[in-house]
Amino acid sequence: MEVVVVRLASTVVSTVAKSLLAPRPGAGLVTGPLRPLPRPASPDRLAKVLGHRLDEAYGTLPEHERTAAVDAVRDGFAAAGALDADRLFALGLAPDRLATEVRRPHPGPGEALYEELLALCCAHVLEQLTAHPSFAARAAVEQTRAAGSARELIEDVRDRVGPRPEAAALAFEEKYARYVAQAHGRLELFGLTLGRSASEWPLDTAYISLTVSGEPRQAMGLPDTGAATVSVEQALAGTDRLLLRGPAGSGKSTLVQWLALNAARRTFGPELGDWNRCVPFVLRLRAFTAAESLPMPEDFLRSAGVPYAPPPGWTEALLSEGRALVLVDGVDEVPMRLRARTETWLKSLVTAFPKARYVVTTRPSAVSEDWLAGRGFVAHSLLPMEREDVRAFVAHWHGSVRLGCPSPEERARLDAYEASLLSAVTSRRDLGRLATNPLMCALLCALNRDRRMQLPRARKELYDAALDMLLVRRDTEREITGVEGVTLTRDEQTALLQRLAYWLIRNGLAETDRGEAVWMVTEWLAAMPQVTGEPDQVFAHLLIRSGLLREPVPGSVGFVHRTFQDYLGAKAAVEDRDFGVLVRNAHDDTWDDVVRMAVGHARVDERARLLRQLLRRADHAPRLRHRLVLLAAACLEHAPELDPAVRGDVEARARELMPPRTWDESEALVKVGALVLELLPGPQDLSEMEAAYVVRTAWAVGGDAALEVIRRFRADERSTVRIQLAMGWSKFDAAEYVDEVLGTAARWDNVHVTMRTAEQLAQLERLPGINLIGVEGDHVLPSHLLARESLRALSVLGNAVFDDLAVLDRLTALEWLQLGGCPAVADLTPLTALPALQDLRLADLMPGLSLRPLARLAGLRRLTLATPVGVSRVADLPAPEELRHLELDRHTEKLGLDGLERWPDLQSLAICGPLQYRELVRRPAMRALRMLQIRDHRALVPADLAHHDQLTYLTFNQCHVTGDLSALCSLRELTHLSFYNCTGPVDLSGVAELEGLGIRCIGTEVRGGDSIPPERLVQD
Repeated sequence: MEVVVVRLASTVVSTVAKSLLAPRPGAGLVTGPLRPLPRPASPDRLAKVLGHRLDEAYGTLPEHERTAAVDAVRDGFAAAGALDADRLFALGLAPDRLATEVRRPHPGPGEALYEELLALCCAHVLEQLTAHPSFAARAAVEQTRAAGSARELIEDVRDRVGPRPEAAALAFEEKYARYVAQAHGRLELFGLTLGRSASEWPLDTAYISLTVSGEPRQAMGLPDTGAATVSVEQALAGTDRLLLRGPAGSGKSTLVQWLALNAARRTFGPELGDWNRCVPFVLRLRAFTAAESLPMPEDFLRSAGVPYAPPPGWTEALLSEGRALVLVDGVDEVPMRLRARTETWLKSLVTAFPKARYVVTTRPSAVSEDWLAGRGFVAHSLLPMEREDVRAFVAHWHGSVRLGCPSPEERARLDAYEASLLSAVTSRRDLGRLATNPLMCALLCALNRDRRMQLPRARKELYDAALDMLLVRRDTEREITGVEGVTLTRDEQTALLQRLAYWLIRNGLAETDRGEAVWMVTEWLAAMPQVTGEPDQVFAHLLIRSGLLREPVPGSVGFVHRTFQDYLGAKAAVEDRDFGVLVRNAHDDTWDDVVRMAVGHARVDERARLLRQLLRRADHAPRLRHRLVLLAAACLEHAPELDPAVRGDVEARARELMPPRTWDESEALVKVGALVLELLPGPQDLSEMEAAYVVRTAWAVGGDAALEVIRRFRADERSTVRIQLAMGWSKFDAAEYVDEVLGTAARWDNVHVTMRTAEQLAQLERLPGINLIGVEGDHVLPSHLLARESLRALSVLGNAVFDDLAVLDRLTALEWLQLGGCPAVADLTPLTALPALQDLRLADLMPGLSLRPLARLAGLRRLTLATPVGVSRVADLPAPEELRHLELDRHTEKLGLDGLERWPDLQSLAICGPLQYRELVRRPAMRALRMLQIRDHRALVPADLAHHDQLTYLTFNQCHVTGDLSALCSLRELTHLSFYNCTGPVDLSGVAELEGLGIRCIGTEVRGGDSIPPERLVQD
């Protein structure tokens, strides 16, 4: 038997010895040896191993069966031939695969022995190979070859069936993001350059952050501070669905562009960090007014002019996953007859894709604030630029110009232009009234430079000067003539442009097909034989040289801004004596500026005729009377000469609409301009809300006359009036406003006064009676503020430079502190040094900021959280057990109410979102709870709250109320019921029987209001 085993071992070794002993070192890729090779293991060693295994495991097997099994293995290896490295690597160095190749059938009692010997010998062969010095190098080569073959196979499969859907989607997303960043990375900043460059400058350089009106949100148990002003970024952080309302030129489209750019680059700051996951889709509604339908998701890119075709289902997947940012620009540019279609389209998108983010822009007159509120949209209004905004814009504009000015002399002149303009808009009331939005500021900047600091005073003069600069002077002074093969005078260009503008207005369009525009130019040129050149050359001249037309997508043309279209269209209407057309369309908000500018273009007798016709239509259309009368009043600003009888009639009609009682009425009066200041009544015989809106209207109009109106109310101590008096401060010279208004009152109890400018902060020392102070913006808190020991309340908002709470240590009387949008604050520990602190509000602070120090605020009684808290249930909040008021706002929606019972004496609670609502309605009533606020819930059922019969205050904020309010009649202790920006509509008749109940409805559509006595109902 020993002889047989040795023979087997020799056979196995010899099958690999020839190849392994061959002088082929390394990976076996060269023929010459590089160094001597060691000999493989001898047959004696393998025979010894085999013999030992046979003796132990198969001693009972007959000798002849063992011999047969050994011979069968030997014969298999002998028949297999040489087992060189190539052959073994081809088998994947797998012993079982080698055994399969060597195996010969061996049935019978010795089969198990045969299989074990075969496996052992195969393992030995591979062991011999892996122990050889050339193995590592050869293995590397084989691995490289295998990887190459795999790549070729994968590429072949990909060529035939395409890449995996996930990979294709990711690759397309990256390509699309690069396109969006390039397409939206530059801003057309009016007046910098003309011609084909279209005044394009880096958006990062030219963009300034905008300010919007915040939501009117009353803290439970504290005075109503009115609607705060917040940055657009803060407004966006608070909602996934924003309706942004702003007048012409206020920067709505620029904001859309900025959002698209930052989403594509993933460069949103911490406040909007989650928006970096989004893929933007820019949908400008003016491009679809001639289309039969609005685009569905699969058509988003094509309809926006993007020259890429997305993978199938790509857009819909992003919408479904909540990674899509849908930017819908210009609801006001949709004709009135098509707005219902637009509303239906938006609602269907939101219903089908509720996780996506939506931003919709419009002029205020086009839709109401509660438009789309039923789908969870929060409305914010862009505010007129304040002095600091104007300064920032002027600096950005001139900074952009300097980028293209290599000459030191030209840069020095720009410095002088900038300083002169800043001085002019500050000192000249007429210019200050014009500089209220980015478009008008850009016009002033451009004209100030072009006219060497000689600026017009009236709005019409401003537009006339801008057209003169664009259509004639710039090209003439630069000696640019006949570039497109034609030369047009100013009047010839104006005639063609105003005909195009008027045609667009009459047809409810903002853009048209280029071919159609050329066709119309062909018709119009028939009446202008002096113009030489083909129609397409003439139109190319208008498009390229005028600076007033643009081609947003190939083949589609429109005006660079709706304001110029309205101005030129109004001129055409007057020249065509289309006063009847103007009056018939005066109810349509898209014609507002056309009618007003037509009054400016018209002759004296034509103005009188147009205004009389407006008033006559108002008399015959009661439903439109309010709107038409105010439009007529707004036209007076554009009528430097007018029949006194007509002016008096218009003013008398407008006076009948006084005083304003709501924000919308106030805003409508603001459009009338300075004229309305003479009509504003008061303060005698005005309710608190009427007086407040009179003050609000005055400061929104601005100017010396406005200050005179406001001065009449400076002794009014009603809190809502005081709030508006304080809000108007930033609209006037800071020192003068203190002299005339704020400084005359010693008491400002329960009124927060907010400062947004350095000038206001400098005047604070003169107002010792103000002890509830807010500071907005990147300001270093002044030493006199930090030393005001009587200060009871302080809010620091939107301040990126405020980083150390230790500077507050001298505010020993501070009871109320709000920190919002202060990302540099890294430690809350210094709050423990404020002995009187009872109320703390934290919003949009540094991600990951530890809240542990709050547990040491023994005197804390009220805590508001609108920042990530780092825990999943209120039981784990680091707050003292003596807490009496808890408000959970945005960023806390996933915080469960488990553990709320740790505060058995909790008197007020605010919750946010569906999770907290569901947990609240399942919990038993908290007997100490008196005030409850519910925010951001889309299916609020009043009956769910019937068991909380101990409540006295109940507030719903941005909720969709379903069901009858009569279920609240079980809350017999309820004295205050408030609705802020809610939808339903809300039927108040269900709670009419609660005689002691006062109701407040802000931004909410209500029914049954006539069932509530007027003294118990406040609506806006």
